[in-house]
Amino acid sequence: MGLKSDHFGPLVAKVCDCLLRHGALQLPEIVRRLKLPPGQVKNSLLVLIQHNCVQAFSSTRGNRMVTLYLAIFDNVLHRLRFSKFISVIRADIPEK
Repeated sequence: MGLKSDHFGPLVAKVCDCLLRHGALQLPEIVRRLKLPPGQVKNSLLVLIQHNCVQAFSSTRGNRMVTLYLAIFDNVLHRLRFSKFISVIRADIPEK
């Protein structure tokens, strides 16, 4: 969790880690697993969605529609490597 925590902060990293470990979950399931306030989990999910690391989608459970959140593993890895890419580019391409 160290890299995710360095990039996103510890709270967002916990939510991301939960989704990476358990797959698609509903908001109440994430809250229950992490024992965090729903507002904090919701804000963390919004940050992850903005960075294209989590996708929200609707699914049918029984007779009702629910929203599930799924971590996009490849996008999480790309986001974590972003600072490395920037440093390589800066080293190879001199600024004018």
